Amino acid sequence: MKKEYRNSLRTKKMIRAAFAELIGEKKMISSISVAELAERADIAKSTFYNHYEDIYAVADEMMQELMAGLNAIIDAMEADKTKDYRVYIKSIFAFLKENEELYRKVADSPDAIYFIDRIKNVVSKRAFSTINSPFLSKNKNERSVQVSFLAHACVDIMVDYFKGNINMSFDELEKTVMSILEKMM
Repeated sequence: MKKEYRNSLRTKKMIRAAFAELIGEKKMISSISVAELAERADIAKSTFYNHYEDIYAVADEMMQELMAGLNAIIDAMEADKTKDYRVYIKSIFAFLKENEELYRKVADSPDAIYFIDRIKNVVSKRAFSTINSPFLSKNKNERSVQVSFLAHACVDIMVDYFKGNINMSFDELEKTVMSILEKMM
């Protein structure tokens, strides 16, 4: 049974890698066919359908994993009574760095806006809203704008980086963002 499980995980990994390559080339999920994805992954179409209902299910699973990773980091931040946001921002950067190649391929797709908006929503509603900082207003409406501003800025900077619009290394970007946040917070 374990061998089948490992084979299933390996097959899904191959499908997702092929999906990322194709979305990087074609830019739109709707322009990717199951036949072409199966060919790129070097599997039969029937094997694809053993794991996914359609191309959008692959994209959805990838998004669910991204959201689960971000939510796990934010859950840890919420449980931490010290609320040192720097530790968690660094954790988010480490998480993003693990999947940098994938995010670079997906970032240029017009379909990425759906994922980006969901990420902004999670980051603003969960991450920045839990941070206690003298920078953030006690006024609910002002704080909401500040949190939204920070979340959108951080996510958009990462998207620009993954699109290749920022000419620095991932580590340099992390240091720069951390420096900005430390000055603001």
